[in-house]
Amino acid sequence: MDHLKPADMPAVLERTPLRATEENTLLPIYEAISNSIYATQSRWEKEVATQGKVKVEIKTTVFQATISDNGVGLNEVNYNHFLTPFTGFRLKKGGKGFGRFIAFKVFESIVYVSKYKEKGDTKHRSFGFDIFQTPQIRNPETSPPNLPYEVGCAVRYELPKISFQSVIDKLKPEDFVERIIRYFLPFFLSGDMPQIKITVDDADFDARAHFSDFFNSEIQKELEIDLGDERRDFQINISKVKKERLFKEHMVLLFADGRIIGSGRNISGKIGNSYFEAPDGSKQIYIASVSGKFLDERANTARTEIEATKEEIDAIVDEVTDIILSLELQFVKKHRFGQANRVASAIVRNPLLRSALNGKSISDYVSKKPMSWKAEDFVADLALQRFRGQSKWHEEFEAGLKTPQKLIEMRERITEQLDEENKDALASYVAHRRSVIELAEATLGLQDNGEMSLEDMFHDLVHPRYEDSDTTKFYQHNLWLLDEKLSFFSYCSSDRTIHGGRRKKGDKVADLVLFDDCSIYREGDNDTVVLIEFKRPGRNDYKYGNPKHDPVQQAISTAIQIRETGRIISKQGRTISVPTGVRLYAYVVADIEPTLRSICEDHDMHDSWDQKGYYLYHGKKDIFVEVLSYDKLLQDAKKRNAAFFDVLLGELVGDPSSQCN
Repeated sequence: MDHLKPADMPAVLERTPLRATEENTLLPIYEAISNSIYATQSRWEKEVATQGKVKVEIKTTVFQATISDNGVGLNEVNYNHFLTPFTGFRLKKGGKGFGRFIAFKVFESIVYVSKYKEKGDTKHRSFGFDIFQTPQIRNPETSPPNLPYEVGCAVRYELPKISFQSVIDKLKPEDFVERIIRYFLPFFLSGDMPQIKITVDDADFDARAHFSDFFNSEIQKELEIDLGDERRDFQINISKVKKERLFKEHMVLLFADGRIIGSGRNISGKIGNSYFEAPDGSKQIYIASVSGKFLDERANTARTEIEATKEEIDAIVDEVTDIILSLELQFVKKHRFGQANRVASAIVRNPLLRSALNGKSISDYVSKKPMSWKAEDFVADLALQRFRGQSKWHEEFEAGLKTPQKLIEMRERITEQLDEENKDALASYVAHRRSVIELAEATLGLQDNGEMSLEDMFHDLVHPRYEDSDTTKFYQHNLWLLDEKLSFFSYCSSDRTIHGGRRKKGDKVADLVLFDDCSIYREGDNDTVVLIEFKRPGRNDYKYGNPKHDPVQQAISTAIQIRETGRIISKQGRTISVPTGVRLYAYVVADIEPTLRSICEDHDMHDSWDQKGYYLYHGKKDIFVEVLSYDKLLQDAKKRNAAFFDVLLGELVGDPSSQCN
């Protein structure tokens, strides 16, 4: 009769990937400690916490790791199982029968020594173990490791492979201790753990004491979690610990058969911050351990990862995160409040996103989204929802066109939809206006170098320089900042000569020249030319009668030249006739500093009604001149748009603070 042949372990290992990471480098040590824990539990049973002993000795100069215990030892039964790959002996305890072989992925030399009781006598065995040699069990080439106990087992790992040696070189003594504690967290939490002493380069550490100083369990509970296709039971332990080397971020650690699998899941993003502050000012984080049969069943043979779908793992992690957030309600409330305000601000600046809320308040919408989301995440989500909503709406509308009766039934909803879209479109333009005003205020303030901004920056915001109406679209200028009517003038020239060519000596060049041809409305006698001069904010060196330092005289001179020339040449070479009787208005926009105030008085100008500017009618030249401040200009723009801001933008977001209470 034929029999199955022994497993080809070198081939199995060849097909088992193991990257040279810190966790994988220490994996053989973890496996040896795990075997020692089970060995002591088998011998000492309920007394394992007081009688069981495991010793870990690590030397880093020439790396060597020795793990010894006072467990049952490699007696004949255990030794026979040791020689059998993938034995079922440990299945009832969650073992895979593969742990001792994974060491060959990391180390070149592995030696065992054991003492065990047999019929009252103490027996001894020591051997070198190498699956790549024949025979695999052989006399050790070096002296066996020291076994400090009367009965038990010890294994020594030496000669790390090159890629893993480079990882070991970066590890500090504390790293070995802290990672061992983290790996066996469920054992420490349960108390079903032998005494573990760790020595690294002659420095001694008591793992249990180190753990006790570090962990303080907040929650221990069993929980049924919906994984999509099934519901499974899990054991969850949540601790709030000091943020230090062992754990630097909020983590969910997945355990199978009492051992951590993988490096854990960082949940700082899901929680929304990287730590919580303790009363003493220290930084604290949450560490959650999750175990259960579901994870036991899905730990891969090499114990490097859980073979479950992303959706299943996410369901577990999300459930644990929700429990943690329930412990920090004040933080959640404050964090959601901040998110709601950011969404409100985004909608004010992008009102078309409002429809994606589908009637929900901002706080309701935010409460269903990840704690880690920032403004751009919400904007992207709202934009996508709006696109999907519009697509669905248009599909319904197209279907309604094919069924007139259905279209009649949809009439009210169609009207409401159009009203909402039109309102959002108008609100979007109003939001643009408010942003322009905010930008204008910032432009006119002090710059980083401590100096006032140049008038050119404000000029470009109102209308691009060196351009005119023929080359500038309606949405590319903001003439409404000065006066709503200016947006609808027939022609505007910005910082260009009146004759359309290059600037020559003696040319009068106004910052803005606007012409309104009212003949198209059959009101030719109402044609209007408006000149606007921007002066540098903060300027205070004006001189009466000086061609370069008297802005009032400059405006009058430019107006006279336009009246005498009788035309304006556009950028495209088009001649725009200016009739003899055209009305001329000239505006000087500047900060009204003492020297400008003096010039206005010398020109016998009158105070404006609000005492924030000056005006003059030049009777002989039929020119109206007004001097106004930047502050007045912006305040007037705000007042003209205030109703739009309050009604449309206020309606969009309401009061986020009241929604989040």
